[in-house]
Amino acid sequence: MLIEWPANSAGGAVQRRGHGAFTLLELLVVVAVIGLLISILLPALSSARAQARAAKCLANLHVLGQGLALYAADHRDVLPPGRLPKIDDCNAYADILGGRKYRPTFTAMMSVAVNAPPFEDPKPCKTDWDRFGERGDRQNYSYAVYVCPSVLEWTDERNGSYGYNYQFLGNSRLFDSDVVDSYKNWPVQFTWVRYPGRTVAAGDCMGTAAAYPPNDRQPYDVNERPPYEDDLRVAECYGNEGFNLDPPRIDLENGEIAGYNYVPPVRSAADPRHAGNANMLWVDGHANARTLQQLGYQFESDGSIGLDGENLQWSGNGLDVPWTPEFRP
Repeated sequence: MLIEWPANSAGGAVQRRGHGAFTLLELLVVVAVIGLLISILLPALSSARAQARAAKCLANLHVLGQGLALYAADHRDVLPPGRLPKIDDCNAYADILGGRKYRPTFTAMMSVAVNAPPFEDPKPCKTDWDRFGERGDRQNYSYAVYVCPSVLEWTDERNGSYGYNYQFLGNSRLFDSDVVDSYKNWPVQFTWVRYPGRTVAAGDCMGTAAAYPPNDRQPYDVNERPPYEDDLRVAECYGNEGFNLDPPRIDLENGEIAGYNYVPPVRSAADPRHAGNANMLWVDGHANARTLQQLGYQFESDGSIGLDGENLQWSGNGLDVPWTPEFRP
């Protein structure tokens, strides 16, 4: 059957507009709606990713907490040191998961208990170079549990993302470099910590950048190291001396500080990298998020972290005291 179009007033056939096409105005409206939806969803997606990274960081700290307890159980109740001391190019060393390692940090010392090799090619001497071109005293972590997912580039064992409450739990720096066992505060026994659920063990650390106003802090550099002791340009970098987490209150004259060999000395502090919170591991193995104020840190007027905070959650015995050689738990 032949269907004919009705005639228009001019006698010609009427042509009906196809319904599958869009006008330019309709396309612009669709594009505008899509753009609006993207602008609404992107911040939410970014926030969700940040929350996922924070959750993964807490999971890492839970694993390290289990490692801390197992390490103490395997070492006559002794907690790990922040890092073994510098004696010579091949000392001090320890056997970690994966091989013998020169001057391992607290995380690497716990690697057998954690059951995760911190380095793919650990080296027993400072002057050895691994297959990635890193020297024996500055190797990069190769297993994710040792690196906070919010700062994935912070892989250097010296400039790490997780710092240890070394002043109170295991400061193995030497009082006298000629006396190889003149440790400042190590060994420290697990049972000496009177309040393990209220004592910081480790957590997110910003390194010695904490000593500077926020606008003066410099980006992280995985292999940054001072060419000489008073080069403060290195101290301003995020993550510098990151394995050493200083407590809020420090006795600068009689006590200890992460950047003790800089002129002037510079402190480290917890890093509120998770939406204003720092993830912290406590000696009893639980982990949670805390603001710097909740941890006892005190801010100077320029935004830098001061030295006169509160150590109630750091000393292990519930007292607000800085570490000095006279400290006893």
